[in-house]
Amino acid sequence: MKPTIPLVSALTILLSSGCSILPKVDFTPPPPVKVITEEVKMDIYQPPLPQEIKMENVDWFVITKNNYEEAIVKVEKLLGGEFVVFALTPTGYEAMAYNLQEIRRFIRQQKEIILYYRKATEAADEADEWLEKNASLQADQEQAPDKQDYIESMKKPGILSIFNRGGDDS
Repeated sequence: MKPTIPLVSALTILLSSGCSILPKVDFTPPPPVKVITEEVKMDIYQPPLPQEIKMENVDWFVITKNNYEEAIVKVEKLLGGEFVVFALTPTGYEAMAYNLQEIRRFIRQQKEIILYYRKATEAADEADEWLEKNASLQADQEQAPDKQDYIESMKKPGILSIFNRGGDDS
């Protein structure tokens, strides 16, 4: 066992000295990193504005106790013999008017947001150029249904069939 003591002692000294017995190398730091910022202009898609709304006229009748009989005759003449009326109370009319005003407010705010982002992305072309481009893009959009086609689609069994007094769905 005596020969192993000098061997263990030599190994202990060697391991404890570690890398200190190796020759020293001078450390040179890496060169500093150069940051170069380059602005790259991106083309951001600017979708066209929606087409204008085409509104239809709405016929309003005020029916009271005094003109009830006249209103029945007038409505039956307009509807071809059927007397069907959708009625609103004055508070219901006020609620509908408020809802329409809220829709207008929402649309205005959305338009402001769209215009803000159009300006923020610097994609705002010259006004005339942009209007021409917008008009051509709008031409590719889906068109609103024709009034007559819409009326024909409403004649199919559905909401209007509940007013059919004969009971059939045609």
